[in-house]
Amino acid sequence: MTAPAAGPRGTAGPRMVVMVGTDHHPFDRLIGWVNDWLRRHPEHPLAVFAQSGTAAVVPDCPGSRYLEVGELSALLDSADVIVCHGGPESIAQAWARGRLPIVVPRLPQLGEHVDDHQVDFCRRVAELGRIRLAHTHADFAALLDEAARDHIRFRARLPQADADAAVARFGELVDDLVSRSRRRPLIGRGRRIHHRPSMGAGGPAGAGTMPPELTPVLNTDRRTHGESTRTGLAGQAYEEQR
Repeated sequence: MTAPAAGPRGTAGPRMVVMVGTDHHPFDRLIGWVNDWLRRHPEHPLAVFAQSGTAAVVPDCPGSRYLEVGELSALLDSADVIVCHGGPESIAQAWARGRLPIVVPRLPQLGEHVDDHQVDFCRRVAELGRIRLAHTHADFAALLDEAARDHIRFRARLPQADADAAVARFGELVDDLVSRSRRRPLIGRGRRIHHRPSMGAGGPAGAGTMPPELTPVLNTDRRTHGESTRTGLAGQAYEEQR
């Protein structure tokens, strides 16, 4: 592991932490999108730190390929905005700190993962309003523009008692999605039948089975959570579901 280089760029504005997790597939696209936004908007006050993993693209901001658990926890504790890939534990890390994360799921067709379970999972969680999902470069740039203008909009309320339940449910959902992916029969050369999660009659897929709703907060102070919850989440940060 490498030590982080300094802190987020700048200190006057909101602090944003970007993390790609520890999956061995490079996530050049996310780091490239961050670089593009920084180059196009040097006037914005966002202070950015990027954990880039195996990406070949070098972040145009302070960063590190990998971080120790304590280093990552400290950075996330100080973050006003959290950007991450579609790994459920990374998303849970943001929730544990009262943040509504900006999420870019990895795409298997670009060599960013082995399958599309992050796409399916993030779609389901986005339908419940619990992440800010960026499908495209334009979506991502717009969300960073919004974060630079008003990072308070990326705060969320998740009761402390529900944090562990959220992580457990995340694991169940991902296990289900991965299992579905593995059961998809191949047709011809590389073609698959995609089994999409069914939508219940009373609402979006997953409604009623996820933890209590995350509600965006516009005017609350930074929220802190119990040490046991935070320690548990930090310890799982590097073992993203595949």
